[in-house]
Amino acid sequence: MAIAFAGSLAVAYAGAHGSAERLRPGVVAWQQDLDQLLASKLRRPLPWRDDLVAERFDLGPAGWMALRLFAFHAERTDLELPDTVPPLLELDPEWRKAADAGFGTSRYGQLLPCRLWLPAEFPFTLKAPLPDGELAEIGSLPLLRDQLRWLNGRSFQADEREQAGWLQLPAPAGGELLAAARRGFAGLGAAVAVAVSRSAPLIVQDLQG
Repeated sequence: MAIAFAGSLAVAYAGAHGSAERLRPGVVAWQQDLDQLLASKLRRPLPWRDDLVAERFDLGPAGWMALRLFAFHAERTDLELPDTVPPLLELDPEWRKAADAGFGTSRYGQLLPCRLWLPAEFPFTLKAPLPDGELAEIGSLPLLRDQLRWLNGRSFQADEREQAGWLQLPAPAGGELLAAARRGFAGLGAAVAVAVSRSAPLIVQDLQG
């Protein structure tokens, strides 16, 4: 089950690791380390406070995988879109090849490899430890928002009302890929809107992982 958390990273991690209040000093220290890492690339420090407020958005069991695979195929007209969501994205050989190359030529270079986005605009992603020590790709929240808008304009062409209805779509593992991608798109898009409005980070966690 993939959940997008918009807001406090301490709250996002507390579900699996205990009290958000107890985790907050570690998250703040992580943010300070990240500020130093990005100091030469960003004009100003990262602008969020970890104030122990977060909203969660359920992307469904397979919505997160389906959305990324759909976006990958949306710009690869030479490939046939799978009918169903695979158990693992790495089982798609073309996805695996592009992932090994870092999705360097993709229009969706913020969506495909990342699962944490920071409330600052920068035209790159970086691999760095997350607050729990896991190494992951980190991206820019404003650019993720722009890439989701581009994907909608090029593929779904759905207004806000239609997208809101997609939050009720089933997204089971092994289920229909298009329905699951719509569920993932609606959930992630709603999370992005909240995170942008709060100048807060956004993280997607697989609670089964």
